[in-house]
Parts: sequence; structure tokens; C-alpha cells
Amino acid sequence: MACILGVLLQVAVFRGLIHLSPSAEELEFKSLFACFGLIYIIQNLLANIFGTSPIGVPYLMEGISLLGERFKMNMVVAVVLSVLINAIMYVFMRSTKLGLAMRATVEEPVGTQLVGVDILRVHLVSFSIGCLTAMLAGSMVYLVYPNLTPYSGTFYTIIALITLILGGRRNFLGSVVGAFILGWSYYAMLKFKAALADSIIYVILIAILIIRPKELFGR
Repeated sequence: MACILGVLLQVAVFRGLIHLSPSAEELEFKSLFACFGLIYIIQNLLANIFGTSPIGVPYLMEGISLLGERFKMNMVVAVVLSVLINAIMYVFMRSTKLGLAMRATVEEPVGTQLVGVDILRVHLVSFSIGCLTAMLAGSMVYLVYPNLTPYSGTFYTIIALITLILGGRRNFLGSVVGAFILGWSYYAMLKFKAALADSIIYVILIAILIIRPKELFGR
């Protein structure tokens, strides 16, 4: 279902942006704004259909001891699934023809077309995979935080963007390390002072932009 939705959105919205953007950088810029617009459209549609009251059913709430800390089982499951999905995506992007075509389309779209790659098809597949991974991420968030509303996704979207800024949008290892830094900092602040947990994410972003403006593993 997520892949089908991705195909429909890519054809209806983003394919036109590909034709209207003379460079990959401009396409990224326009796509980012289009995605934020879609976020608010989808949020309001869901709010009108399902309401804004938090919903959810707690799942795997029993505790487990790891590294001297007590964690809920759903958090452990979410971590394991996240690592597995990241490993699969890494192998896919590095070792398959489609993954290489996707990377080439980002790096050099004109040259990629010259060697016979259909970049429109690559964009379509990429967006479908993106929607699938977003659905999986949302499922894991729901697993850990069951009381969610249609507007809960905005916060996690911002975290994802900050992770890309920390690690670099074309650096897989940097993004993983950036995600761990944000995750552990957020968890530590929850233990210390929960009211400031959201703020620590933006503090880390500002600190990295000042101290390490070329990202964690910038080249």
C-alpha cells in the first residue's frame, strides 16, 4: 500500500518537478518544499477523518534489562528492526544495479541518462521505497509511542532532517552516527529533565553547525 501511494504521489506531484528543475540541487530544493506541503495536507485530511484525539494500543510493554538499564520490549524490537532495515538498504544501495542507478541519478543525472538509465523510472522506484521505509518507521514509532495523533509525524520529520544535516545527505555512516547521537542524547535528557528533551535535539544541531559545519564526516 505504501509503495502504491508512493507511485501515485510521485507521478502526480514530483514528476512535474523533475521536468521543471534544470539541476539536481534545484530539484531537491523544490521537492523539500513540496514534501512539507504534502505533510500538512495529509495531516489535515487524517485529522478530519479520524479526529485529533490520541489513539493507540500499547504493545510489548513488558520490561527487559540491558546494559544496566531497564527498557521496554517494544523499544528493543524497534532498535533491532531499525538496524536490520538500515543494513538491508545499505546492501541494496551499494550492491545492486538499481541501487547504483539511484546513487548515480542523485550524483550526476545527465551523465546517468547518457549511459542509458531511465531516470524517471529510477525516481519512481526511489520514491516508492522512500514511502515504504517511512511507513516502517511510522510503525516503529507507533510501537514505542502508541498515543499518537495525525500531527505527531512533524516532529519525527524534523528529527530526520536534522539527522541528515549532522551526517550528510550522501553519507550513510554519518547519518547512522548522527541518529545514534540524537537518540541517546534525547534518551539521556528524558532521564534527566523530560521537559527539555525536545530542546536537546536543536541544541545539538546548532552546536554541529557552529563546530562542525561540514557535517560529522564532512569531506
